[in-house]
Amino acid sequence: MYKVAHSVKTSLIAAFRYLLKPLVRMALKNGILFSGFSAALKGAYLDVASRQLAAAGTVVSAEGICVITGIDKTEAETLLRGDPHSNEFALAVQSDSPLPRLLNAWHTDTRYTGPYGVLRDLPFERSGSTDELTFSDLATEYCPGISPRVMLDELLRTDSVQAVGNGVYRASTRSYVPDPLSDESIRLVAQVVHNLCETLEVNLRPESAGGNGLMQRIVYTEAGLSPAAMQEFNLYLRERGQLFTEQVDDWLVNHEDSEKTPNSCLTGVGLFHYLVNTGDENDLDKYFASTGDKNV
Repeated sequence: MYKVAHSVKTSLIAAFRYLLKPLVRMALKNGILFSGFSAALKGAYLDVASRQLAAAGTVVSAEGICVITGIDKTEAETLLRGDPHSNEFALAVQSDSPLPRLLNAWHTDTRYTGPYGVLRDLPFERSGSTDELTFSDLATEYCPGISPRVMLDELLRTDSVQAVGNGVYRASTRSYVPDPLSDESIRLVAQVVHNLCETLEVNLRPESAGGNGLMQRIVYTEAGLSPAAMQEFNLYLRERGQLFTEQVDDWLVNHEDSEKTPNSCLTGVGLFHYLVNTGDENDLDKYFASTGDKNV
């Protein structure tokens, strides 16, 4: 079969698409739209490019950011002046989603609230000649152009809305957060993924060749395990992994500096058990199956 040669850039983009999929799944489960994710990606480009310019002794400027990243100069100036972590930024990202807007309207529009501010239960659509307001009315008014049924299905899936019978629905929450996470758990995920990617990036540098990089080992099975063997493997890893991490922790405690200094190296070892997502893996295999023997 004829294979098409790809550049290193296109192969990296295919790899980025693959490795971003778990993060996108996490984003979608927590109501983060593409606009919010892309804003975070743009902020990461700005941070890294700024540090590269500063490390090279170059003035960090919008022009320099534009040359390195391709971000428009005017937008780069705005990003350099602003704080991507401000409340205004967070609100702008949240406001892009139609679901929080719909739920907020259900709770604040007096036409959809009863006496003393108690929310009205809404039928999905109007029956007969009644003039009662419906969920479809609410959705059409506040989220035009989006199917009311699609939005209701998502709100039901996330328990933001409950069916109370006879085609009538009740708002359970005012905010749309499909899988709420704590700040601590989000920070942990960010650090683990970042540190793993950082190790991989360091080991791909030319100066890391010949064993000069960081230790990176992966052990896996080619043909897979039976469900019974998988359970046994999970127990085996928990026992042996716990022993290994305790031994490493003892070593670090015995060699740790008495206090943090500018020369201190913050380091550690991560150990994790993974299961291959075959759908994502197949997408990546299809790309590299079409590539030539050499990058061009």
